[in-house]
Amino acid sequence: MPKKSLEFGLYNWFPGYGYTHIHPANRREFELLEPHNKVFEKIGEINGWLLLRYSDEEFKVRPDLFTSISWLPFTFGEWVRPANQPTGPVAEITDIYWSVPDDAPFFALKQGKQRLDGVFRQEKLRPA
Repeated sequence: MPKKSLEFGLYNWFPGYGYTHIHPANRREFELLEPHNKVFEKIGEINGWLLLRYSDEEFKVRPDLFTSISWLPFTFGEWVRPANQPTGPVAEITDIYWSVPDDAPFFALKQGKQRLDGVFRQEKLRPA
C-alpha cells in the first residue's frame, strides 16, 4: 500500500506565469501534466523547492503557488471499491482532481489497464 502523504495541496500553475516556479529538470513534464485543479502530495522540501508527487511522478517547484487542502483518505495507487458494495469490484486510484465549486476532491480510477468512466467523490469510495 502506498505511503500516506502528510499534506495534500494544489499547485495552480499556468505557462503564462513563467517557468521560474518549476525546477528546470521538471519543466516539460510539469507543463504536459497541466497541473491546474489537480491534487498533489507534498512529500518534502529541498533547498527552497517543494517536492510534489502526482501519480507516479515527482516534481520540484517553488512554494509560492502551493495551496494546502485538507487531508484526504486516499492517495495515488491505493485500491478502493464502491462504498455501497462491500464486496464490489476493486479499482486503483490514478488521478485526483479538485472541484472548486464543490470544494472537494474527485478520484479517477482504473481496473487492470482499463480506466473507468467518470470521476468519483470520496464519500462514494471505501478502502478495498
